[in-house]
Amino acid sequence: MEIQRFFQFLAGERRGEVLAFESIEEEDGQIFLCFKDGSRCNEQLVLPLNDKNWSTQLMAEVENPTNIWSFNTERVGYQEELTAQNAAGEYVIVQPLVEGRMKTVPIPPRPSFSNFGRITKTHTPTPAPIIDPIVEEKKKNANDPVWIMAEKSKKFPTQIEMSLTVSLPAKSLFNVVEESFDNGGEKLVDYIINNLDNAKIKDELRQALIKAYGGENRTIKIEEYAEEILETQEGPTE
Repeated sequence: MEIQRFFQFLAGERRGEVLAFESIEEEDGQIFLCFKDGSRCNEQLVLPLNDKNWSTQLMAEVENPTNIWSFNTERVGYQEELTAQNAAGEYVIVQPLVEGRMKTVPIPPRPSFSNFGRITKTHTPTPAPIIDPIVEEKKKNANDPVWIMAEKSKKFPTQIEMSLTVSLPAKSLFNVVEESFDNGGEKLVDYIINNLDNAKIKDELRQALIKAYGGENRTIKIEEYAEEILETQEGPTE
């Protein structure tokens, strides 16, 4: 018999709702948890069962629909208006009223004895040693004449126009995290940047550079370019 799993919203308009898990989907390298009501959530925004360290997660796995998270709402940043009497005997405001804002903090449920753990579609192997691709590329092309000339040439600050297609979460998610968490919008943008495909960025930049240099239509004589390198290193010839 398949054990039913449940997940609860910890933030946003649906805070407190409990959904029944249905399946896992993978889209553009991202893992999504799909629920029986038709909604879904990125796995990275889900707190595992029995994990009490809530920070910015949108949902959490719960043992069942009765042993769930509760919520404590309090006003933060509130300051009363203060007045004082001046030399003329008049009362003036020395501290204006600050309404502050309402902040809701999730409170964890009772510990569960289940052994579900975090949902994951694929096994994560032991990470391989980190290799700096820039260093490796320089080693590979150490004797290439084009790389040598480019390495020794004078560099100039240049603006490059390029377009980049990025898979983004819906704007509604941005609005939810912006309203529900401190610096939520900035954290979502950081998440997007950290998950960008470096290979795609480099390919787009490569095309932009080819276009900036005039593509295949520009011809540079190797002799003239070599003289330019020598002048840059040794100064103008007499």
